[in-house]
Amino acid sequence: MANSNQDAQSPTVAPQPVEKRVRTDHFGDFYCYIQGDPVHQKHVIVTFHDIGLNHTSWVKFINTKAMAPMVGKVCFIHINAPGQQDNADDLPDSFRFPKMQELAEEIPNILKELGVPETRELIGLGEGAGANVLLRLAMKHPKRILALCLLECTTTSAGFSEWGSKSVASWQLKHGHKMTAHAEKYILWHHLGTRTHNAEYVEIVKQYHENLYKRMNAHNLGLFIDSFYNRTDISNHLKEITLPTLLVTGSKSPHVHEVEKVYEALPSKKDSQILIAKDVGGDIKEENANSLAEGLQLFLQGVGLIGSVGIPGLHQISVKPRSGSMTDYDQPKATNI
Repeated sequence: MANSNQDAQSPTVAPQPVEKRVRTDHFGDFYCYIQGDPVHQKHVIVTFHDIGLNHTSWVKFINTKAMAPMVGKVCFIHINAPGQQDNADDLPDSFRFPKMQELAEEIPNILKELGVPETRELIGLGEGAGANVLLRLAMKHPKRILALCLLECTTTSAGFSEWGSKSVASWQLKHGHKMTAHAEKYILWHHLGTRTHNAEYVEIVKQYHENLYKRMNAHNLGLFIDSFYNRTDISNHLKEITLPTLLVTGSKSPHVHEVEKVYEALPSKKDSQILIAKDVGGDIKEENANSLAEGLQLFLQGVGLIGSVGIPGLHQISVKPRSGSMTDYDQPKATNI
């Protein structure tokens, strides 16, 4: 429990993200955004976003009150997949969008161009497609990754049920060069599950709608969706992941069972945890940012990467051995099974 002096301190305000454009040899420009000092701050957290999103979803989360105790301790580097930044121009017809593995392999070069020393150890924070990318990075460079926090992480190749809706959505986006109702419906399902018509989702759905129609380049998004759903199966390599890993999902998420399988496949449960947020459909950053912030900070504190943190106005998540099913709890918990 944080002491009263910590709780009384004024919260640290997250620095404004600074845009950096990194040109790569094979895949053109990556637009990156830095919050903090990658050289002098103690830790660097690299984020990677999901389909239909970009760095702005991470910036919004980091700017929440619940993340205030952490923002002064780390530097955040947000990497956007090619063409996924706000108001991007169409990627050229000749452009070959990188595969998931190729995105992972570009990250060290991108960080080097951003001034991050090659010896600098990193913490990975990814969601969906971005979680898959950062997991591949950890498999490729295990000695450089201190810990992973992966939201809605899947490691198998896309199943048949994914292919139908995905194929129509990506084709419409790539060839129509504009967002469609079908593509929007698919992306909303991917992020929020089947409850998007519920009253409590009105504002979240509105935010997604505005983002997809007003800020995201539909053609480029279609290319990213294709890359994600043509991903290779890396589940057999999970036995190689021995670093501390926090897996996060929602109890109502369409991906919850996949995330549970990833957790069960990890070789050591000593430093691995899974947070299943009760009544969350799939985007915990939007639906329950406080629990995600609390779980992330306590996880990093528990594995010795950040010091004690006080989270104003929030309860402490209990960390204890889990018995019974993974959703038998009254509130979201980070649990050490």
